[in-house]
Amino acid sequence: MSFAVPAPAPRARPSTVSLAATLLFAAAAIEVISVVLSLLYSGKIADATKRVYEQAGAPTNNTSLTIGSTIGVVVGFLIIVIAVLLGYFVSRGSQVARILTWVFGGLFFCCSLVGVGSILFAQPLWDQARKATPNLPTWAEYQRIIYSGVPGWYQPVTTVLSILMILAIVVPMILLALPASHPYFRKPQQEWEPPVPGGPGGFPGQPGQPGQPGQPGDPGQPGPPGYGPPTA
Repeated sequence: MSFAVPAPAPRARPSTVSLAATLLFAAAAIEVISVVLSLLYSGKIADATKRVYEQAGAPTNNTSLTIGSTIGVVVGFLIIVIAVLLGYFVSRGSQVARILTWVFGGLFFCCSLVGVGSILFAQPLWDQARKATPNLPTWAEYQRIIYSGVPGWYQPVTTVLSILMILAIVVPMILLALPASHPYFRKPQQEWEPPVPGGPGGFPGQPGQPGQPGQPGDPGQPGPPGYGPPTA
């Protein structure tokens, strides 16, 4: 004997979860643009940087410049894959994906802070390098030289993409932590309904229930041993 357990009703996805998944997909799209721009122009920036150091007679490591550009592209592809996977599984209500979004977002936010710090302290560090190598150009001239081979919109666009990328990663972390998102990631509980006596899957052997074969008292069914034949 088995009791029928109704299937749980489909869960309605909260708007906070839908927006978080959409932003993760947007983060992947933003990173695609960033990787394409890096592939197009990072080599030109590296070559211009090499020329600046050569003209100043300062040592430069071409291998480190190449490795740095390659690592940046590889990390970009990893971010794209991770963001797409997290967006898909978060939209499906995966608790693991929700936790990984916080972990991935936290790491990315820390790396972003390091990147912002390197930009803020780049000019003071360059000025310190000029004290050791006076032939190096000023910071403004250095910026003009290394970006002379790329379009004028390159720097503003990359800056905007960096800001949008931070928002597209950090905002989903906040949305998934809101109370409205919690129920969607809880494991659904199956509800058990008691069987109806006499119905499908009901309790057998209930006396006096019509339609139950083999019950004493039903017309045409023999009674228990020791009773006489039914009378008219």
